[in-house]
Amino acid sequence: MSTSSIKKYNQIVIFTAETYPSVAGDGRNALLVGSKLAAKGHRVLLISLNPNNLLQPYETINGVQIERVAYNYKTKLGRAILRLNLLWHLQKLKNPKTIWLIYGAMPGFRTIMLAAILKGVSFIFRSTLWGFDDAYTLAGKPLKFFTRVLLKKVNGYYALNSSFASSWISVFGQSNIFKSFQGVELGRFNIKNRNEIRALTRQELGIPPDQPAILMVGHLIHRKGFPEIIDWIGKIDDEYILIHLGSYQASEWDTVSLYNGEMSQHKSYAEKVLGDKIRFLGRHNDTYKFYLASDIFLMASYAEGYPPNSVNEALAAGLPVITRKIPGVTDTITDGLNGFHFSSEKEFSAKLSSLIHNKPRRIEMGRNAQIFASDKLNINLIVDRLETFINAI
Repeated sequence: MSTSSIKKYNQIVIFTAETYPSVAGDGRNALLVGSKLAAKGHRVLLISLNPNNLLQPYETINGVQIERVAYNYKTKLGRAILRLNLLWHLQKLKNPKTIWLIYGAMPGFRTIMLAAILKGVSFIFRSTLWGFDDAYTLAGKPLKFFTRVLLKKVNGYYALNSSFASSWISVFGQSNIFKSFQGVELGRFNIKNRNEIRALTRQELGIPPDQPAILMVGHLIHRKGFPEIIDWIGKIDDEYILIHLGSYQASEWDTVSLYNGEMSQHKSYAEKVLGDKIRFLGRHNDTYKFYLASDIFLMASYAEGYPPNSVNEALAAGLPVITRKIPGVTDTITDGLNGFHFSSEKEFSAKLSSLIHNKPRRIEMGRNAQIFASDKLNINLIVDRLETFINAI
């Protein structure tokens, strides 16, 4: 029997700030990983937050039990009470043969780690966003001494890229590190009728068959590069359509609703600058057809847990990725092979224009993107490795 087929733990508990119906990358990945582990015979519990208590407190999706912890995030009192609500859920976890996987510095993450230590439960910490919960940033946060004490007790660390791994080693020393991308369902993009889906989707969006379409995915917030990237792309005097897929007005059950005012301003500004060159599609759970309808993927974020889900999906769909050069990028995007890096407006404009004008180059780089995805981003193989890592703890 292989190591990965042994169930060392009776239950795997995953903690993440948000999951379905939120489209936040960490929550989507947590549910996907949990679903794959459940399909392999594990009992998986996913504990996430329930903003303003507007979502179902309990449900099961793809074999994963989900518990949502009441979180009134708009008041200081509500944010403080979250810790008490978390403790109520944590005290119910009495199975000693359990391992916990904590997705980043979510609200209450110290409470979760402290509970794991007091219960004698093994736990893995996974950074989610550079500049927010990488080791350098965590060590410098308020309560940094307490945070460092807790993080030194981790039984394993999940690093999405070499920058996360290096920061962890630098701060906490060499430890048990699982280094892996998030992964993606490759089969959703490798389909026989992709050309038909592309044509139909472009027709729905009013995009001519041969007009280059640039896709951006994510909330319309400053961290994602807005409004700067709109100014930059607006100066490019080429024929293109920019498609934006993601929230620009979030519901009250989604914590990104705190940024509704900012997102509304960015949307109005983009429409003013780009006019009919931009399409705002809003939030979608099933996004694959928009990747298939596009020609170039643009990642303008100032910080990410690289590569985010959107980049993984773009590579799987065969799109060249033009991305701001931020920590973790070089693990995924090789400049000139499966995409381009940029660090300045001049560099961005030159590289994007070259892709817009050179269809054969786009196709070649897109093919390289798919090769990378097939080799590195297969979620089934990643979960196999994660299962082996878990069983070795």
